[in-house]
Amino acid sequence: MNDKIREYEVNGNQKLTLPLLSIQQMEIATDDQAVEYVKEVIHHEHSYGYPLIEMYKKNGIILHPIDATNAHVLLVINKSSVLGTLAIFNHVYNRIGYNLIIDGSTVLRSPFTNPLDNPDEEMPEQLQPQVELMDNSSNDDFPQSVNSKQIKTNVVGMEVA
Repeated sequence: MNDKIREYEVNGNQKLTLPLLSIQQMEIATDDQAVEYVKEVIHHEHSYGYPLIEMYKKNGIILHPIDATNAHVLLVINKSSVLGTLAIFNHVYNRIGYNLIIDGSTVLRSPFTNPLDNPDEEMPEQLQPQVELMDNSSNDDFPQSVNSKQIKTNVVGMEVA
């Protein structure tokens, strides 16, 4: 794609607009280490087909390397610092002739809010921890010395590995 294209239509008919790079961001994008990172980390041959979800915590984006020169942007947090990081990656990809795909299957989402930031604001019911007491006294698998009550936490209804 042309480096001049800065607006993309993404999932949910949303518009993702990449900011213009500042001088400092341009220095990062033109540094040899940025090129090395794209070529040897993101497009390492063992990465093909595996979304790089570890990028989410540090960069706020998830890339999915498809092959040696193409990667799909799966998720972008709609925050100025994240969009700036994506603009840097976009510039690096264009500069070295790689393709960073931002399209209708790219998800642009709002940042998570931390309920601890606003302690006066009530947490939505589906995010409140649920505690369930289970009576194990009738279960013959447990010896009598084991407590008859067990606490089971279920934060959002599913277990995460």
